[in-house]
Amino acid sequence: MKKANPFLLVLLMSFFLMSIVVRHDVPDERFIELGKKYSQICHLSDGESTLIKENWVVTAAHAAIVLNEELKNGKTPQVSIDNKQYDVEKIILHPDFQISETSIENDIALIQIKGCITHIPFAKLYDKQDEKGKQITIVGRGDFGTGLTGPQKWDKITRAATNKIDETDGQWIIFSFDNPESKNTTELEGISGPGDSGGPAFIDIDNVRYIIGVSSNQADSDNGKQGVYGVTEYYARISFYKKWIEENIE
Repeated sequence: MKKANPFLLVLLMSFFLMSIVVRHDVPDERFIELGKKYSQICHLSDGESTLIKENWVVTAAHAAIVLNEELKNGKTPQVSIDNKQYDVEKIILHPDFQISETSIENDIALIQIKGCITHIPFAKLYDKQDEKGKQITIVGRGDFGTGLTGPQKWDKITRAATNKIDETDGQWIIFSFDNPESKNTTELEGISGPGDSGGPAFIDIDNVRYIIGVSSNQADSDNGKQGVYGVTEYYARISFYKKWIEENIE
């Protein structure tokens, strides 16, 4: 079970407030341009998700809680895909999803939408156990900031950034926000923020796009600050949940 810290609680309770945070020495336009290449990103009212089938998206369970309650209460939540709204048909939270003041576990969910998306190639589920060391691209929209400032403003612009997976731990892939002087930093280094909860980590192999992780939570830096160089990200590991996903969307 992932042990939470005070920042995790802030992130989970206010994940609509901010988004991709990037290195300070690269023009913002490069992150915006990279974000345009990932049409599989789907926006929720309080988070992000990813198209993995013509009528299914995957997200974090904590990002789907509000939508699930709305659905139970007779409302019709929506998912925004390519600037078009799609009604939600069904929401499936992982049966072992748990969240408390000190921990979070199995933070993954599926959303079925009404309609069939055929003009966007959906992301395939990554199924190998070799994620460590791979470079990923994370995508989301919301507050923009840098590793020096942390999140600053919410402009609703989709951005993408890169990072490199440092570790895997059962249900998690784990990576850090390295500063530009670090030997581990990537050219377009960045991390996600609360506005990106449920958002994807992608890798492309032989012109095939795979989703490798789903944004869940973040541990603060050594100096206690949020969304700055030194924080560590935890993404739900798609390879760990692939069987559960496939069983539910078939």
